[in-house]
Amino acid sequence: MRRLALLVVLGSVVACDDKASKRPFGPAATDVAPPPASSGIAATLGAIGADAGPLDLVDPPAPAGDLAKELEAFVNVETCVSQRAAIDPLLADALRAIGYDTFVRDACRLLEAAKDKKRETCDRIDASSLRSRCKAWVAMLAQTPDACPLLFEGLPARGRGATCVAIAGKDPRLCLAEPRPSQRVTCDALAARSEAKCEALTGVDRAACVREVTRWRALLPTPLDGLPKLPEAKGKLVLAGEAGTADPKVTEVDLAPDVGRGAVMTAGLRDRLRVELGVLGESESARIAGALNKRTRVGLVVTLDAPRGATKEVTPTLDRFELEVPGELPLVSPPGKCECRVTRAHLDKTRGGEVSVAVEGTLAGAGRTYKVSFAATTFVRDVVTEDSAALTLPTRRP
Repeated sequence: MRRLALLVVLGSVVACDDKASKRPFGPAATDVAPPPASSGIAATLGAIGADAGPLDLVDPPAPAGDLAKELEAFVNVETCVSQRAAIDPLLADALRAIGYDTFVRDACRLLEAAKDKKRETCDRIDASSLRSRCKAWVAMLAQTPDACPLLFEGLPARGRGATCVAIAGKDPRLCLAEPRPSQRVTCDALAARSEAKCEALTGVDRAACVREVTRWRALLPTPLDGLPKLPEAKGKLVLAGEAGTADPKVTEVDLAPDVGRGAVMTAGLRDRLRVELGVLGESESARIAGALNKRTRVGLVVTLDAPRGATKEVTPTLDRFELEVPGELPLVSPPGKCECRVTRAHLDKTRGGEVSVAVEGTLAGAGRTYKVSFAATTFVRDVVTEDSAALTLPTRRP
């Protein structure tokens, strides 16, 4: 019988697990900073089992095999299941404990979808993380980057997985959009089909990188030649107190770390373009004072709405502006008051193109007023449409 709450929990754990983020074709890459190397759970377990020595939280990579030969030998799901059903008894116990009684069948559907290059086949897979990986396989093999799954279902503005887009689009430059160094190196090694590039990593990260290159080498496309260099990611935020508000302790902030992974361009009707820059927080953060040890955070949303046939220059719109100074409540406009103007807005709607935005003005709220000067330039890491969310949702489930 079909799962159940246990499977939902499993999907959530797999999608959020840092181990899954080491795999370049999964959906685990996010727009947030990576977690610390040792979690609270790991620290607790380490304290309990101190006599056993340090915990190794990452399993060694599985044998690489040859995905091209596996696809060539694939007949159908039923045959695949009968050939691979003899799972190690311990692994079978673990899968049964978490309620995943169709694990082998879902794994075989990876091959079915990859061989037929049919995205809808992936919708039959139960676990959301495995379903997303299946869609990434199809997109990369079909070389259709627009078919790569979104990082977050229902949130097109966060874009698609960087490795999927880079491999499917044959554009290794976009590996720079991966959030972790190990992911960027693995993506670059896959794009170049070179195990030698994995030598930049160490330990299990290197082994995992070599496994992916070995497994995929025969299927990976040759990357495009002569691609221009990506625009350099850079930027600065300058703050000053206004109307009786004292200057913050840090008045100039380097924005390069916030925009270094590029930006996602959202294209709408009538040539409407929308981009998010910096770090946008959750709405709940407006009720919580910033921690004293946090760095200054700024995030904004700019829109260019150019009706077809427009004969004059379109004025960009600042849809949202967020500012968080350490130790203070975040200022968010709207609903806060932002007497600001966009002094520069260059929004390219091609991957690898340039995004350049500058904003000047004053932001007020919660009894404080700051004069702000924001300027940032980066590259377009992905282009999505406002209706891209529909492509991430299962179209058919048995």
